[in-house]
Amino acid sequence: MTDAGDDLRATSEDVAADAERLRVIEERKQSLAADDPELIELSAEAERIARGLVPKTVAQAELAAESVAEAS
Repeated sequence: MTDAGDDLRATSEDVAADAERLRVIEERKQSLAADDPELIELSAEAERIARGLVPKTVAQAELAAESVAEAS
């Protein structure tokens, strides 16, 4: 596998881990009462993760293009 391919795989695993953490957070939030203070902390964490996903997915697209170009 090329360097770009390795980087693409690592980035993909990172995005998947973030998505899984978001899923867990959202399930936890659903189980809480609307006035539970934990909602604030969980919402902040979910927002931080979601904002971090955009640069990762942009990098992933660039790495995918690079990996395909290297294979040609």
